[in-house]
Amino acid sequence: MEKNNYYYTFKKIIRECNVTNTYKMAWAKAIVEIACESTPTQEVTTIYLKDIAEKMMKYYWNQTIFFNLVQGSNLQETPLIVQHVKELIKKYYDSRQTKKPERFERIEEYLKSNMEKEYAQCLIQVTKTLKADVSWRFTVIRGENNNGIYQYKKGDKKLEILTENLKTLQENCEDLFDLINYRWGMILETFNTAPRINKKVKIIDEQAIKRNSLSKFKKYLDVENPTRKCFLCGKEIKEEELSIDHVVPWSYLYSDDLWNLVYVHKSCNSTKNNVIPLEVEIIKLEERNKEMLQKLKKQGKQDKIMDELELAIEKNYVRKFWIGCKS
Repeated sequence: MEKNNYYYTFKKIIRECNVTNTYKMAWAKAIVEIACESTPTQEVTTIYLKDIAEKMMKYYWNQTIFFNLVQGSNLQETPLIVQHVKELIKKYYDSRQTKKPERFERIEEYLKSNMEKEYAQCLIQVTKTLKADVSWRFTVIRGENNNGIYQYKKGDKKLEILTENLKTLQENCEDLFDLINYRWGMILETFNTAPRINKKVKIIDEQAIKRNSLSKFKKYLDVENPTRKCFLCGKEIKEEELSIDHVVPWSYLYSDDLWNLVYVHKSCNSTKNNVIPLEVEIIKLEERNKEMLQKLKKQGKQDKIMDELELAIEKNYVRKFWIGCKS
């Protein structure tokens, strides 16, 4: 398949594929997200179904734990993958002794560390379903198999995709995420009567969440940035113009974390609004976090906020949440 035709064909599959549930949209979204995270060096890139399964678990966890959206046309039988994710959510609630919904990204490490057996079992079952069904059905439109999308042998644990095609997905990821989310929302509207389906696909419900004061973070930000230079324009900020900004938009994270907070001018913050940051800003934030952690350690500081900053650096939260935000 020619490179300039690959993007068209991938979009065609998303638009025209037959669906009885939302599996194909979750599968497509996972592949595009993996493409965004990849830095391949070989001519052909291998993607393991286990990695796709983890992404799909994240999507269904977030849509289920917040909104319990119906994901299939058969109202008497929940799709298998959603069944497994719901069971994991139930076990998570039992483990934490709470019914508070949490985004998958925020408790992923808890699941892997404190519920290792339950998490692994869910991952095995989701991967098994992908092998049996979604992996080979995704490329079929009206009986025609578009084999050029990727190479996959039914029942295998991995698929192979030309690296130049993976880069095509990466370069067009924003448009593809928008298309996948729109199509996913349209599919969900046939299964659900709940309002604002497309908002729910993106897990956005801003009116329901209260914003907290960020003043407690100043003592940490001042250690790394004592002259209070604006993260966006680089100029020093007068006290009356000082503002603290979320680099990865708050409307995506719904959380205040030191690793995502920077000093900016109020005017710069207002101009930026809720725009997803560019990669150059993400790289700058990653470097800032490393420098801030070193300076805080030199001062002998050690508390929960410091621990969270260190974990964010170790687990690459900035890039992970940025990619997730774009999707």
